[in-house]
Amino acid sequence: MKNETKTLIKQIALPVGIFLGLCLAAILGIYFALFKPNFMRGNGKPVSADANHFLTKENEDKNKADTEWFFAQAYEEISVTSFDGLKLVAYNLPAKNAKGTWLLIHGHQSAPLREYAGLARFFHELGYNVVLPYQRAHGKSEGTYITFGIKERYDVRDWILKINEIYGDTSPLYLEGISMGCTTVLMSLSFDLPANLQAVVADCGYTSPYEIMWKVAKKDKNMPLPRLVLGVGNCMARIFADFDFNEYDTFKGLRYNKVPVLFIHGTEDTFVPIEMTISNFQYCATEKDLFLVEHCPHAIAYFVDEEGYHKHLVNFCKLER
Repeated sequence: MKNETKTLIKQIALPVGIFLGLCLAAILGIYFALFKPNFMRGNGKPVSADANHFLTKENEDKNKADTEWFFAQAYEEISVTSFDGLKLVAYNLPAKNAKGTWLLIHGHQSAPLREYAGLARFFHELGYNVVLPYQRAHGKSEGTYITFGIKERYDVRDWILKINEIYGDTSPLYLEGISMGCTTVLMSLSFDLPANLQAVVADCGYTSPYEIMWKVAKKDKNMPLPRLVLGVGNCMARIFADFDFNEYDTFKGLRYNKVPVLFIHGTEDTFVPIEMTISNFQYCATEKDLFLVEHCPHAIAYFVDEEGYHKHLVNFCKLER
């Protein structure tokens, strides 16, 4: 009888062991393939630093020149403490007799001047202060986990309050975000933001963390069982980073929005579907406009059509030139 029991245990233990081993391998695979590269601080090199990010060498050289221009100006570093105790850092470039301030929010695992050097120069030369934060878990700002706009929306609110401490709450304020920064900005609109916020520019943002993760897992990575993969990934986000993929979305932000929004997207964006910006545009109930840039991949509309970008900004936001 004892021998039969031992044999039965061995017969059960082997497939159970194999099953548990496969589960562990799958969990580790999801952690290293999905969670770690997307939800944790990078190694210091922006994800967008590939050779094709600026589309042409000329655009890359221009961005480099604009970055050098910025660091030659009399900028300063300012900081806020986030609601969960992180020190967040931004570049602040004041303008003489400023007409207002632009707060520019960069995208996923990128950096403020990687995406906004040209626009920072444009706004400053028009006579506006420019504030360029490092998002949490990026660059000079503290934090380990990126939450795709869920917690970052609070940071945008705090930067707005910080700007009003510095420049006053009667000076016009404008807000722009690109990619994840765009989604972060749109989510932040649910807060009771100060009355001096004049307009928002939303460049190629997704609608929610879950929707963009679903798109990447299913279409870009062609992962098997994408719902299971995202379910496990969401559990990791809850355990390690204390947020849920479905916790918030841009529609919840836009529902309470009170300011005009200029939506921008490239027609050849294969990362964030253009349909997401169109959905955000259709949901927005305030004054709005939609600027679609032809033959443009993800997050480089400014480089593809700089003249058109400037024109839409000036006209929609009623900027003084």
